[in-house]
Amino acid sequence: MRIALVGYGRMGRLIRQVATGNGHQIVAIVDPYSSDNEITSKILTKEAFVDAEVVVDFSAAEQAVEHILFYGKMALPAVMGTTGWYSRLPEVQEALKGMDCAIIWSGNFSLGVHLFFALARKAAALMNNFPQYDTLVHEMHHAGKADSPSGTAVMLGNILLEELEGKNQLETGRLDRKRADSEIHVSSTRGGSIPGTHTVMFDSPVDTIEITHRARNREGFAYGAVQAAVWVSSGRKGFFSLDDMLTDLIPR
Repeated sequence: MRIALVGYGRMGRLIRQVATGNGHQIVAIVDPYSSDNEITSKILTKEAFVDAEVVVDFSAAEQAVEHILFYGKMALPAVMGTTGWYSRLPEVQEALKGMDCAIIWSGNFSLGVHLFFALARKAAALMNNFPQYDTLVHEMHHAGKADSPSGTAVMLGNILLEELEGKNQLETGRLDRKRADSEIHVSSTRGGSIPGTHTVMFDSPVDTIEITHRARNREGFAYGAVQAAVWVSSGRKGFFSLDDMLTDLIPR
């Protein structure tokens, strides 16, 4: 498979390593900020992707929507790993209607994270029978991570909102007030070199139940992104989440 990379930071470099190690070819690398001699273009143009069968994008949040719409107009299969744009998801879905696109997005392409999501969903549904347990989310990432909270934490929070009958809103900022009973507080810590740790806690006056996913490194994200590139470029059409791919690949 011929892959183009957009964004050549740590994840872009790791995706290149994983992709070439699995027999794929990197035919273009687009990054407006990098001075690396491997960069083939600074901007997104039709010519930059002429040899690509699929693009994997881990770039900047402020460019994400523009990039997604570019791939849609180009009918270029794309994996969107950039986070920080989800408030504009309805706008993107509406804009892509009628386009011949094949795009898959996720805040986290790790298979382990999505198994963690499934466990959290089951646990939240169970907790509806035990109202003495309150729910909160905490995530930790390395000091260089640009967004807060992480896209994974927001995805986790939204899963909990779908399942918990007494919750209807996420609070992701600093709290200088009493938290409302209907809110889930999603808190964040940044420091060191932590690849990513996400915890959902169910807390009662007498005990705490925790479910945690800890990434040991970023390879799991890269392997998942490459797998998603294979999946989305295999004749599919539409705007997919990673859940769509997992539903297709994992036997029920």
